[in-house]
This record gives sequence, structure tokens and C-alpha cells, in this order.
Amino acid sequence: MKKSQIFAAVLVAFLLLCSGCDVLVHTPAATEQPDETAPVSEAPGISPSPAQQQEQAGGQFTLETRTVYFPEGSREADAEYVLSYTLPLFSQDTIGAQALNAALALYEEELTERVRTERLPLADRVEGEAAPSTTVSCDASYAGGYWNIRLFETVSYGAEQEIIPYALVLDEAGSEQSFAAVSGQYEPDALVAQQIYNAIDQQPEGYFGDVTPEDVRFALDLMNGFAVTETGYEIFIRAGVLAPEELGPLTFSIERAALYPDCVGEAISAEEYELLLPALQAISAACAPNYESFSDGSPSAYAASVFLTNMLTTGNEADLWVDIPAETYEAAFSDYFTGTFPADLSEAGDGTTLQDGAYRVPVRPHAAYALRVDDAVRTEDALILYGMLLYGMPGTEEATELSAAVVTLAPESGAPVGFRFVSVELT
Repeated sequence: MKKSQIFAAVLVAFLLLCSGCDVLVHTPAATEQPDETAPVSEAPGISPSPAQQQEQAGGQFTLETRTVYFPEGSREADAEYVLSYTLPLFSQDTIGAQALNAALALYEEELTERVRTERLPLADRVEGEAAPSTTVSCDASYAGGYWNIRLFETVSYGAEQEIIPYALVLDEAGSEQSFAAVSGQYEPDALVAQQIYNAIDQQPEGYFGDVTPEDVRFALDLMNGFAVTETGYEIFIRAGVLAPEELGPLTFSIERAALYPDCVGEAISAEEYELLLPALQAISAACAPNYESFSDGSPSAYAASVFLTNMLTTGNEADLWVDIPAETYEAAFSDYFTGTFPADLSEAGDGTTLQDGAYRVPVRPHAAYALRVDDAVRTEDALILYGMLLYGMPGTEEATELSAAVVTLAPESGAPVGFRFVSVELT
């Protein structure tokens, strides 16, 4: 079984897999530059331009343009190289503002160092002409639970110009995310490359005639070459790699459904699959630690409590515990399982305890377990999923296969995820 089919434990209903049903489209990447008529300071070092600040996204951030002249202490008239860049500055009212701004400050530092060490040494300013430069334009948006900071670095040496797409995908905690972590794909390169190649193969005009899936794979940057959209992803490819340089950077759009397993749309609909994803992650976290199987819809007290902790504490990560009325907690079990509530859950569970008519549920980091769905069969009264239990965050070296798994669910229109668990068999 190929790991490129994997989806991971990402608790944002974003655990996606391979399919190949949706056609990708591409457009030249945005190249909008900051307003050249706006004033820039000639003071040495970094200088913000208040006239270029713009309120964006309902006041969640402003766009601020800064200019740096190289070498240090030079001005516009005698600079050997000029760096002008626009970045968002998040307001303190924005969730995770401090961490988001810290991530952007790190990019700012790396950008400045990259210009100083890689581009300044190549500069040879001709008297009477503009200095070689790097100009960074920016677009920031929030989609799918992530902030997407799309950056386009235009590097100019006289008439020679190159546009380099670069993106930061940040969660609300300000942590930079890879495509693997966001999409749940453990080894996404080959899968994404095949999707892009399929689109090129359907409309080959404008691309190099000898492009192969391997060429596309080598062109991918799935750390800083993608962004999240409400319906899927954008993938950025540098100019001159898959198509003539004059077309500029390319942007390919991939719908989330294009990454679902082949059985989606056959044994199970895309809507049903999406609704099931959080529960599949939770059942993986429940059964994996003890390699526990169960039947008759009756997991052990430990597995049941781990499952409910995963399902009921998402969104409360800042708390130590959540108090849930006993009636509500026990009804939640019945929403997800066909069996009976384990009477010893408060004694033999994951630390969940019954106190004064309420279950005190511990809030802990959710373990990185997942279920990769390889196939599915629909019968008159059941949905049977065949796959592999996985451990580790996608895209990391620790990610590994643990056990083959067969999960049986009973359709239930009134259930939160459209099904209830009947059994899990690990082999």
C-alpha cells in the first residue's frame, strides 16, 4: 500500500485522500506590485510608509510597506541594492495576533538575510539607472481555518526580472503548516504532481511538450508553494519550469474532492465522507494505543472515553477540562456507537470522571493517529471501510503504519456524522 494514499489526524475535518476525479485549472500567479507612486523614505535601514498602510479583512490587519537600502547606511541615490516589501501587521484583536506577527517577523528577517547574502553580491548598479532590487507584494486571506500569506518576490537586475512565488500558511496559533499537515497527506508529492500532470495532459497547449509527473513533482514546494482555499488548495509553480518563462509563475487549483479515496463517490458520497472524517480520527486515537478491537458497537471504557474526549473537547484546547452533564455525555455515546454505554467508564477510562451529575473530561493534545481508507463496501445495512491505522503527523519522519483495520458502521440519519460505529477490527 502506498503512503501517498494516506490522510492524517488533523482535527479540522481536513483528512483527505487520493481520488483523481476533479480537473485542475491554472492561471498565471498574481504579480501586483506596491504602488510605485507612494512615497518611500530615504532614511537608512528599514522605513515604514504610513501612506501605504491599508485596512484589510475588517480591520484584522494592515498592510505595511518597508524599504531597506544596501549596503547598510546607504540611501536611494547611492544604494547598490533596494529591498521593498509589503507585509500584513495583525491587530491585537485578531486571534493569535502575537504569534502571527512573530511568524511574519521571521519571514522578514529571512528575506532580508537572503537579499544580503544571495542577491546583493550579484548587484552591479549602472550609474544613472535604478538599483537592482527585490520587491515583495502581498495578499493575506483566511480560509479553511488558516491564514494564507501569499507573497510574490520580484527580483530585478536591470531588464532581467524574475517573480518568485512564496506563501506562508499559518494556523490560528501562528504556526507555519506544510501541505502534508493541512491536507493530511503523509507523502503528498506524488499525489499532487499527478493531479497537476492530469490537468496539463488535458490542456497541453502552453506547456513544455515533454513534461512528466516526475518533472511536476520536482517543481513542487509543498511548504511555501501552496495556499488553502475554502474549497481546496492553490499550488504555485515557479516560472520557466513547466511552461515558457514569459508566462510567469503558474497557479494550479486543486479541489479537496480530488484528494479523496477512489471509493468516495461510489460506496460513500463526498458529503458523507467529509462528515465522517473527525469521527474516523477519533476512533483511530481510541483504538490505536492498546491495539484494541471491538464488536457489537461496544468499545471498552478506555476506548469509548478517548473517542468522546476527542469529539467533545475540540475547540476547548485552552482549557484543562470540560464539564459535561452526565445525560448529555452518555447520549453522545449513543450518537456514535450502536452498543451500550460502558458502566466503568469513570473508573477505567482516560481520566474522565463523574462528579456531581457531570463528567469532567480532560482536555489534552489530541494524539496523532489516523485511519487511511483504501476501500469501502456498502451493503443494505452497513458501510465497511478497509484501510490502515497510522501514527504520526503527516510529512514527518515518525509517521508510520501500525495495523490493517476494518471499520463497520451502521447508517443513522439522526447521528451527528450520519453513521454509528458497529465494530473495529485491527489485524
